[in-house]
Order: sequence, then structure tokens, then C-alpha cells
Amino acid sequence: MDSPPELAFGQLLIGGISFMLLSGVGLVLFIVVYQKRLLQQQLRLRAAEAEYQQQLLAAVIQAQETERERIGRDLHDGIGSTLATAKLLAGRLESSSPTPESAGLLALLKDILGNSVQDVRGLSHSLYPAVLDRFGLAEALQHLADVSTETGSLPVELAIEYEQPLPLAQELALYRICQELIHNAQKHARGATRLDVHLHQTGPSLSLAVADDGCGFDPEALALARPAAPGAGLRSIEVRVRMLRARFSQQSAPGQGTRTLIVMNG
Repeated sequence: MDSPPELAFGQLLIGGISFMLLSGVGLVLFIVVYQKRLLQQQLRLRAAEAEYQQQLLAAVIQAQETERERIGRDLHDGIGSTLATAKLLAGRLESSSPTPESAGLLALLKDILGNSVQDVRGLSHSLYPAVLDRFGLAEALQHLADVSTETGSLPVELAIEYEQPLPLAQELALYRICQELIHNAQKHARGATRLDVHLHQTGPSLSLAVADDGCGFDPEALALARPAAPGAGLRSIEVRVRMLRARFSQQSAPGQGTRTLIVMNG
């Protein structure tokens, strides 16, 4: 039978071990809770930083579009109006008994002024598509397709299923993306006979697809040939895709054309 001192020592030992175990469990729980709170705080900070970056990105794009609009209106209302007036005056001079030599010069002048007026109008619309502000994305894309078909060598076929208009800022971003993709196809899609642009909306989901049947390219070879940052056009597209919180994908192969897809999920 154990003596009282031995019993007291055993109880003290058991109590000490129990205290150490409880302290260890408490420390582990504290560390787990602390790590969880730290992780939550980091997630909140990252979310706040991402939201700030998104707001900053939208502000930069808005500033760019505001400046584009100002320059476009100045071109249309200033230089465009001046050239149109000069063309009218040249027409009046033509009717005032011209000599054969002056008639030829006036005809040449009218031709030059007419081309200049069209160039200024096209540049003004490229800088700021007024039709988008007035009539919406569908009409703006139709106008873009018509102008691109007339001025370029690649016919643009447009299909639109767009019933629920988006806010103007999002429509403008989609328009700029489509504008850049059409420009890229006309510039790089050698051998292409058509360019298909499809805007499709189903509920909160919207997709913009631009596809050509041109020469295509090898994405891996292109990445090796250009390891640095992408070109200005692609950077412009990527910036607007991020602003829209959309997904960007591009498929291509030599001789099989190129298809670019932008998908928004509301």
C-alpha cells in the first residue's frame, strides 16, 4: 500500500501532466484559430486590393475614353467641318466659268477634300463611336462591321443575339475589344476570305467570338519568338477583359485560322 507522500507525489504528477496536456491542446487551438484569423485577414486584404486595382483600372480606361471622345469631337466638329466647307466652296468655284486647266485642278481639289472628309469622319468614329452612345452595342457593332467591310479587304459577317443591354462602360469595353480583334484579323490573317463576329447573350452570360479562316499561327512558336510582353493591341484587349471580369481564350493553328473568345458570366 502506497504511503501518503507517494500518493501525494502521484497525484501531483498526474495533475502536472494533465495541466501540460491541457496547455498543449490550448496552445494548438490558439495557433489554429490565430492562423485561421490571419488567413481570413489576408483574404480580405487581397480582395480589397483586387477591388482597388479594378477601380483604378476602370478609372484609367474611363480617362482614356474621355480623352478619345474629346479628340473625336474636335476632329468631327473642327477639322471635319472645315474640310466640308472647303469642299462646298470648291464646288461653287467649279460653276464659275472655269478654264480647262482650272477645271482639272478643282476636280482634283474636290477629290482630295472628299477623301480627307471621309478620313476625318472615320478617325473620329474610331476614337469615339457616337452610335454606341446613341443606339447601343448592337448598332455600334453593325456599323463597325459595315465600315470594316467597306474599307478593308476582309468581309465581316456579324451575328448578334443581344436582348439585355449592359451598362455603357461594359458595352464600350466590348466594342473596343471587337474593334481591336477585327483590326488584328485584317492585318495578320493572310489568305482569309471572311471574318465572323458573333455576340451571344444567354441570361447573365455573354460571349463575343471573332474567328477568321486565314493562315493562323502556332501559339507555342509565337510565345518562343516573342518571350517579352505582348503587343499594344493585345495588352489593350487584356486590360479590358480584366475590367469586365471576363475570360479570354484564343485558338489557332497554322492553316486553320484563328478564333478568339471573350466570355462574361454576369
